[in-house]
Amino acid sequence: MHKLELDTPALVIDWDIMQRNINAMQKVANDAGIKLRPHTKTHKTPLISHLQIKAGAQGITVAKLGEAEVMHAGGVDDILIAFPLQGAPKLERLLHLAARANVRVSLDSRKVAQDISDAAQTRGLKIGVYVEVDVGLGRVGTAHHEGARDLVREIVELQGIDFLGIMTHAGHTYRAKSLQEIQQLGQEEGEWMVETAEMIRADGIEVREVSVGSTPTARFCANVKGVTEMRPGTYVFYDTTQVLKYACGWEDCAQTILATVVAKHPDRLIFDCGSKTLSSDGAPNGLYGTVNNFPHIEIWRLNEEHATVRIAGDGALPNIGDKVEIIPNHACAVMNLHDSFMAVSKDEVMGEFEIQGRGKIR
Repeated sequence: MHKLELDTPALVIDWDIMQRNINAMQKVANDAGIKLRPHTKTHKTPLISHLQIKAGAQGITVAKLGEAEVMHAGGVDDILIAFPLQGAPKLERLLHLAARANVRVSLDSRKVAQDISDAAQTRGLKIGVYVEVDVGLGRVGTAHHEGARDLVREIVELQGIDFLGIMTHAGHTYRAKSLQEIQQLGQEEGEWMVETAEMIRADGIEVREVSVGSTPTARFCANVKGVTEMRPGTYVFYDTTQVLKYACGWEDCAQTILATVVAKHPDRLIFDCGSKTLSSDGAPNGLYGTVNNFPHIEIWRLNEEHATVRIAGDGALPNIGDKVEIIPNHACAVMNLHDSFMAVSKDEVMGEFEIQGRGKIR
């Protein structure tokens, strides 16, 4: 079946482009002499994790315990849960998983470290821990340099945890206005993390991992001497935002939404995909995705089932019944909205695959 024969809206992944992206990011890590531990929040699919590991990735990263459980059930054994885990139910699940797989977690407080340590001790386990460091995002993470050093001093002797190193996510780079600014932030991300690790080592504490993350900064911070690991995620598919943030070109975008024109008026078109398909995440240009081959039309408004498209220039327009391909703004959010995706190669449908990690909010 040709992909244009699919019913719409349909989530489509170009397998050839995806594999090229996997290999290219692995080469960035290999050339820098560091480990790649990709974040699977983008694809949420064990099969794709196995493709990343086959290419050379050393383990994966997830955001939630539920994602970790899905990945382990799918045969992935080396997992970083990059989220502070709180509450007895989560600790019980963590210990159950840790008894069967190589699991490590991230945290930024003594409280979370103490709770994990206490729980692990009851089972005779040690849980590997990364201390998360804030290098500018202002989300999770202790302050870089002294802040991280002081927290490590507090937790390193806890009996139920094994301090492995430090990690960060430079998500603030998405606010950058130029490639030069992203490069500067990526260099700063790596340097601050290495300096922080050296401060911790000055206390006689081993820091085995200095882990950085973010698709836009990956190629810049990877080459900072002393960084040991990187954790980009969106690179596997890329999206409109990644193009606008200089991480890739349009030809690197493996994820599209196939949609049908269902209404046509003098000033607008309507596609059969809305926020339930594309997500409501905006892009730096204020639009809701990019329509392939039609640069003069813009998706400027979404309702749940409708994409309203304005005509912003001269050129041929699709007609009612025609199908269009849309590069979404945020690949990760789009994957979480769909039960499955259609894999294509050279525009021919290979098959339909379940997105097993979608909806895992706990």
